[in-house]
Amino acid sequence: MRRSLVISMIVTCIALPVIIGASCPSPSAPFFTDIGTTTGRTVTQVPDCSPGFVCISIINTTCIDVEVALYVHNGFDLGLDYCEFERGITIVGTPLRASEECPGYNLGEYQIALPQLFDPPADQPSNLYTIQGQDTRILKPRETLLERIELSKIKTFGVRIGRVGTLPGNPALTDAPRYRCTRVPLGTIRVPRSSEDVPTGETFQYVIVDELDCGLPGAALFALRTGTSSTGGCPSVR
Repeated sequence: MRRSLVISMIVTCIALPVIIGASCPSPSAPFFTDIGTTTGRTVTQVPDCSPGFVCISIINTTCIDVEVALYVHNGFDLGLDYCEFERGITIVGTPLRASEECPGYNLGEYQIALPQLFDPPADQPSNLYTIQGQDTRILKPRETLLERIELSKIKTFGVRIGRVGTLPGNPALTDAPRYRCTRVPLGTIRVPRSSEDVPTGETFQYVIVDELDCGLPGAALFALRTGTSSTGGCPSVR
């Protein structure tokens, strides 16, 4: 009976945050995490995005404020600043082997590596993605954010997670690189292609959990769980 009452109170707390007020912080919509009391029971329902977009969902299930930084690269490398390849014969100013060794560089399908995502080549802009007008975003306990990004603006993405005031330079966690699925033929590829994570119209979700299960007030041992709304996964890379 006591357990049923506790669960009922928690459910009410989630459903009626306006009535309960500050003692039960209202998560920002959409909210996709359950009321499990241990990290082992945390489950999520990942929402679909919109056709022509990829969505990034980030949820803070810990009991402390968490700072988040999102990094996004659009997959274009027209100046071949990111790609290292065998420079030789050129045709109308374009290296002959660029399409083979840097597949998709001119189609928005080029995959950049983790160091390049967080520390781009000289003279290239930062890949830090502005979230609601902020370079980094603070998520309160049980708060979530959802960013919808046009396909032409995202190919490689990743996140940095940390305590407030530590980002972007000193993250507790880094997850990258992740890739939007390839949607166009890339010709003859001479270098390995990494596996891809999220198709068009789908959502990639990060769930921030505390492996201490909120056992130490004001402290957290961060971990990330990831998932996608895709049921069929990415098509094979062509």
